[in-house]
Amino acid sequence: MATRQQVTGWLRTRWQLVADLAMQGLLVGLFLVSGAVPETGGLLGVLLAAAQILPLLVRRQAPGAVLAVVALATSAQMLLGMSRTVGYLPALLAIYSAAGSRSSSVRWGVCTGATVSVAGASLPGRGPVEGFLLAVVAFTLAWLAGAERGQQLRRRTALVAERTRLRLEQRIAEESRVAAEDRELLARRLHDTLAHTLTVMVVQTEALRCTGELSPAQRDRVDRVLGAGRAALTEIRHAIAELDRRATSTVGDNLPERLDELRAAGLDLPVDVPMLLADLPGRLRPVLHRLIGEVATNALRHDGPGSRLEITVRPEPDQIRVATVSHPATPPRSPTPSGTQGYGLRSLGADVALAGGVLSYGPVPRNGWRVVATFPDDGHRSSTTSPTPAA
Repeated sequence: MATRQQVTGWLRTRWQLVADLAMQGLLVGLFLVSGAVPETGGLLGVLLAAAQILPLLVRRQAPGAVLAVVALATSAQMLLGMSRTVGYLPALLAIYSAAGSRSSSVRWGVCTGATVSVAGASLPGRGPVEGFLLAVVAFTLAWLAGAERGQQLRRRTALVAERTRLRLEQRIAEESRVAAEDRELLARRLHDTLAHTLTVMVVQTEALRCTGELSPAQRDRVDRVLGAGRAALTEIRHAIAELDRRATSTVGDNLPERLDELRAAGLDLPVDVPMLLADLPGRLRPVLHRLIGEVATNALRHDGPGSRLEITVRPEPDQIRVATVSHPATPPRSPTPSGTQGYGLRSLGADVALAGGVLSYGPVPRNGWRVVATFPDDGHRSSTTSPTPAA
């Protein structure tokens, strides 16, 4: 026997099917109670009523086809003499679903054709006001409600996709940060243990070679030990240097390519970003690469081709400050660029906070937009500053 929890879970996953079946039952009951079917006569009336109601089960999967079938059946019912207002309900539900379709031909073409068909069929039996005008008004209201619902669903889908993308980017950035910390820890251990131990061994062996009374064969063995020890020290230094290089370059390696694409699309970005960030600590580069890539993309997206992006790295007391300012080529219609406070910047704020910094952003005079990331200074400062174009 199914438990209450199982029933609840089943309803959550199939609530649309349950709602559609309930609606079908309600429509059948309304048609029977109102006496709409007998008005159109016998078996033909039953078949037309079924053609009005049954296709609504798949109205979400095929809104255009369902609306066409339901509208034709409703028009036939009206021409056969149906005078009950309940006869409009299936077509209203079908046009509500079709109005939210992604296809413009369904939203405009099929919906307009259905409205004209049903309104025209209502004109002979119900007159110009109760028939034609009432059908047009009712169908227009249903279309407006469905179109608004479709826009809301598309916005919600886009927001879900954006949240998923940002969560993925944040997870990748976090994994890269953890990997960089692991590499740094491994480099320290190599330096503090193996390098130290090998250095002691090499020094002691050199002392033995200089002070001990060794035969030629023994001296040759000591020389071999010294050579192996020095080679091992050199390999450790190379390994540590390679780990440091990977830790600072694994994240954001595609930033130059991304900026080149944005420049080709019309973004004015005069500064060499990799060179600008070259003197910053390696731990900050991944989040700054993502920040600059996001800001540059937003500048072109919201301000359009010809917009200019300034990037500045300034040394300040006890902190590192990276600022970006975007300037649109032409003033936007609204005083604040649209979309500038979306999920992207909020996600970047979380990344900057993980790196120990603070992210702030907001509009500036002349319709610009500023994004500033501030980090505590750990002894590595950048003295490189992007050229500031003349105002």
